[in-house]
Amino acid sequence: MKSDTRSGQKPLTVFRVAFLYFGVLMGAGFASGKEMWQFFGVFGFKGLFGLLMIAFLFVALGLVIVHIGNALSTGDLIIGIIAAAFLFMAYFAMLAAGGALIEAQFGVPRVAGSTVLMFLVVLTTVKGFGTVSARQGKVVPILLAATLSMALIILFREFGSIEGKPAAGASPLAPNWIIAAVVFVSYNMMGAIPILGSCTVYAEDLRIVKRGAALGGSFLGTCALILYLVTLTDPILSSESDLPMLAFAQLLVPAAGALYSVVLLISVFGTATSCFYGYCTKLPKNDRKTRMVWASALAGLAVSMMGFSNIVAFIYPLQGYMSFVFLTLMIWNFVRIKSGKRQFIEEDVLS
Repeated sequence: MKSDTRSGQKPLTVFRVAFLYFGVLMGAGFASGKEMWQFFGVFGFKGLFGLLMIAFLFVALGLVIVHIGNALSTGDLIIGIIAAAFLFMAYFAMLAAGGALIEAQFGVPRVAGSTVLMFLVVLTTVKGFGTVSARQGKVVPILLAATLSMALIILFREFGSIEGKPAAGASPLAPNWIIAAVVFVSYNMMGAIPILGSCTVYAEDLRIVKRGAALGGSFLGTCALILYLVTLTDPILSSESDLPMLAFAQLLVPAAGALYSVVLLISVFGTATSCFYGYCTKLPKNDRKTRMVWASALAGLAVSMMGFSNIVAFIYPLQGYMSFVFLTLMIWNFVRIKSGKRQFIEEDVLS
């Protein structure tokens, strides 16, 4: 492996890798508490078992991706065109979330908010991995601190009102905590593959990437647990709101709601950029690539108009089921690599 310092990019550190990993998964659904409610809170205290499961898997699968990325000397690890489609889904989901948030907070039409976000994402993506990683390294620490601070304030104020009974409204595609946990991790990890894969290429030492992946996975597990507990303090609000954490913050003081809306916008931008970058790495490298990037960005903008709640309830679980198949193949490859059998599924499967 080698760094990209020749192009002016700063060497990757453990924390920078951790923030990249955390940032690509900490989208609006995660930071808003909506995913925590839809996949875990709806099952009451039983959802805690699912949270423990995903905390372990975020660390373990992050290390698996790093190991395979190093063995194959590739920065993609995306399973062909199908995996690119998964990343594209995550991109348009973030456009939908950003548009809904901007409309709710500032009264700007949803399509206008999503369009502005689209332009920012594309302009960052076309500058390459160095720009994506640098911006994530700056905004993710702020995102992590703000999310945990707000969640802990709400949790300490409302801890006595936590309700552990299962609630109605579980997605038919994720009807229990076991399936919900598997689906949740599966669709989330597809977005992490290109970022962690790229880290194995640009890092000077593989140990840096491994430690960063483990630390980032730990951050994700901790945040997920705290946000899950917050949603249980008011199951009705968590169920009815598109952005539960924002609703909780607004109940504290209006200023807290405004502050958290900025936090959510940062998380939306980070995830949208990382996923769209991963998608663009699979586009053909020719004179038409720039036009293909913009055409894809506009297509995602159009699909995002279906609305964020519909995407979380139906598109995310479906994407999770599909992603599970490919993550299973990835783990199988990892076992074969560890056992010394370097015969991979097919060259184009993980290239």
